[in-house]
Amino acid sequence: MSIITIATSKGGAGKTTLAQILAGAIAGRGHSVAAIDADYNHSFSDWANTFKRYPISVACELDETKIIPLADRLAEDNDLLVIDTAGAAMQATVFAVGCADLVLIPCQLSSADVVEAVKTKQLIDSAAAMTKQTILSRVVLTDYQPKTVIAGHVEDELASCGLEVLPTKLNRLVAFKEMTFSGEVPTTGSASDLINSLIADIEALDVLPFLSMKLAS
Repeated sequence: MSIITIATSKGGAGKTTLAQILAGAIAGRGHSVAAIDADYNHSFSDWANTFKRYPISVACELDETKIIPLADRLAEDNDLLVIDTAGAAMQATVFAVGCADLVLIPCQLSSADVVEAVKTKQLIDSAAAMTKQTILSRVVLTDYQPKTVIAGHVEDELASCGLEVLPTKLNRLVAFKEMTFSGEVPTTGSASDLINSLIADIEALDVLPFLSMKLAS
C-alpha cells in the first residue's frame, strides 16, 4: 500500500517515462500495481491500455476532488499506486502530492528543469504545511548524460537549492525511448540495471515495504 506521486511543473522532464518504468518494473516482479493518470495528455494510460504488457489497473482522473478517495481505494487494493500528474502546478497535483508516501521530481539537464524542480519542491512543502505532515521527496535526474559539464552544473544547482537527488540517474538510453513504442520495460542491459538500482534507492527510503515482505515469505 505505497503511493508514489511523480510531479513537476515542467512538461517534457520525463515524468510519464518514470511512471512507466516504476509501474511496469514493479508489476513485472509480480506485485499488484495501480496507477492514476491525472495528466490531460493521458500518456500513461494510453501506454498501459494500448500495450497491456502488465496487469496495471489504470484510472484517469482530472477532478481534484476525486483524487484522494480514488487513491485511498486503489492503494488499499494494491501493493503500489503510481500517480502521474500534469506538467503544471494544478490543484489536482496538490492533492496527489498530499496523499503520497514519496514524491519523485524528474529533472533533465537544463536550467529550466532546475527552476521548475525548485517550484515543485515548494509546492510539496506547501502541501506538507497544509496537511501538517512530512512529505518525502527526491529528484530523479532523467535523460542524464554522465561526465558532462552540464550534468555537474545541474547537480550543483539542485544541491545549492536544498533538493535531494536519488543516487541513480536515468541515463539517455535508446531502451527508454523504445519502451514508449513497445510497452516493454527493459529487463536486460544497462537500462535494466539502472531500473533495478532506482528501485533499490526507493526501497532504501522505506517506501516499498512489500518488496522485502515478499522476499521474507
